[in-house]
Amino acid sequence: MADEQDDQSYMNRVLKQLSGVLDELPKPVRNRVKKEIEELHGLLHERRSPRVMVLGRRGAGKSQLINAIASAKLRPVGHVTAQTGAAKWETLQFGGRSVEVLDTRGVQEGSQPTEEDPNVTVEESLRAAISDHCPDVILFCVQARQVDSAINADLDFAEMSLRAALDEQGDVSEEARVKIIPVLTQCDQMEPSDVRLDEDDPEKMQHVNEAVEVFNRHLRGREFLWKHVASGAIPVCASFYLFPDERVNPKRDYRWGIERLAVQIAETIPSEALLEFTRLAQFRQIQEKLAKRVVLLFAGICGATGFSPMPVADMPIITSLQIMMVVVIAYISGREMSLDTARDFLAGLGINVGAGFVLREAARALVKIIPVAGNVISGTIASGATKVIGNAAISYYIGHKSMSDVQKKFKRGLREIEAT
Repeated sequence: MADEQDDQSYMNRVLKQLSGVLDELPKPVRNRVKKEIEELHGLLHERRSPRVMVLGRRGAGKSQLINAIASAKLRPVGHVTAQTGAAKWETLQFGGRSVEVLDTRGVQEGSQPTEEDPNVTVEESLRAAISDHCPDVILFCVQARQVDSAINADLDFAEMSLRAALDEQGDVSEEARVKIIPVLTQCDQMEPSDVRLDEDDPEKMQHVNEAVEVFNRHLRGREFLWKHVASGAIPVCASFYLFPDERVNPKRDYRWGIERLAVQIAETIPSEALLEFTRLAQFRQIQEKLAKRVVLLFAGICGATGFSPMPVADMPIITSLQIMMVVVIAYISGREMSLDTARDFLAGLGINVGAGFVLREAARALVKIIPVAGNVISGTIASGATKVIGNAAISYYIGHKSMSDVQKKFKRGLREIEAT
């Protein structure tokens, strides 16, 4: 833990050092890179665990849905009687990842939950929890086979929940307002029930699509709800089983549509929760998307820093930024936030982060002696080299390519920069 805190302090110092470089940049470049630094600051310095609220009728599979997103048993699943008690935020941690979950008591319950709840009604329980923390996103779960059964009570509860969250948010921009993602759960139970969803059976998919349309039609009938829906209903199956060592058993992994749901959540939650959610979900599509965004941010900042008229002063900051970029990409993949991890990776590429690397950076910086044109060349090289390093890190940490394959890709990228 101490090492991780030291590495975090290092990254915070790098971000602060950028302010000194900004003063030396031409105004148009300074304004652009300032926005990139602010975005990076939000992702890293202000990062926190995502806050996900799930609501729906008992048996809709709310707890199982959270488990499926995280590929882990985070919450017990009540198969017969009501399981979830008081609506309260729980910080669930495993494998260096964390998420705050507000798993509510089921709507229209017929029995008291297994867990205790001091509140008399579901509504009271929910409002008490929302007053503690406002959710980043609300997952509104409806079982596929019950999408047209007593749905009005579910919609009323969803609307009440949304209003409570928006009241807690107060005066924020429309873009920042809490959004609902409708989730059609247990789609594997649609007929023919003996056919798996991943088999793309035409009859089964027709029934699933019809249920999706019914759910969307109900939502469109509630103007307030529909206004705050992030996407149309997403059909899923959240069923999966684990080995005794808590790894997912691939032969008994029946999840379907979960990655699509996770992508929508990633597109909906605020930037300060995005990094931790990406680590939580562990879906390659989300990891690659965020990692590529991170590479572009660092490349833009390094390019602007390389444009600075100071021939040598930017060398340490560019080197630090490139190391920091590798740390973040490794972190996205699920590794700990560690400078040693980044140094080992760069050494594997043949980059000496010590004197050898600095000397190469010095050679690059000498190009700046050529007035104006030299700065442009230097900024382009700094940006291009950062992209090459970043893409190599993505291939290694997220694409799980061998170091030898990554080395070839890295050298190929450097040759392309030299050719231009």
